[in-house]
Amino acid sequence: MFAQGTKLIVIPPDRSLNVDISPKPTTFLPSVTERELHQAGTYLCLLEDFFPDVIKIDWREKDDKTNLASQQGDTVKTNNTYMKFSWLTVSGASMDKEHKCIVKHEWNKGGVDQEILFPPQKKDLTAINSTKASLRYKDDTLQLQFKTTSALYTYLLLLFKSLIYSVIVAICLLGRPAFCGNGKST
Repeated sequence: MFAQGTKLIVIPPDRSLNVDISPKPTTFLPSVTERELHQAGTYLCLLEDFFPDVIKIDWREKDDKTNLASQQGDTVKTNNTYMKFSWLTVSGASMDKEHKCIVKHEWNKGGVDQEILFPPQKKDLTAINSTKASLRYKDDTLQLQFKTTSALYTYLLLLFKSLIYSVIVAICLLGRPAFCGNGKST
């Protein structure tokens, strides 16, 4: 009947296949910090809202047929569909090349594999972006320090104010008979 490795998927009768159940990709590019600190970059491809859960993801350089070593997360069920992510870490000269994530799924549009292109991470662009990022980081640090110092002084002022009010209330409550005349209360 079925050979080893065959998977039979039974679709519930209330489930319509008229909707698009092909994988919907979301891509993430390497961060400036990662490129600067590690001289490497990680491309991430998140595939969502597909059914069934059988999917194959490969990574290649744009004009090459050789699959690259990549990592993949588990296929996770979300409501009635599935999601999966895969990532490729490149370094050195590979940073200047275009890469693609190839998604094989039976419900891909037109029955062809999806090819999701990732642009090269040019070194000169990295230098410009890292300068902006480091300036922004310094500005963020100064702003955070200013906010923290302002909050500290505000809380100290409120604490001092509460202490003064407590002393005034204590004097009024404990010293009240003295203010009412001869220490006698009526």
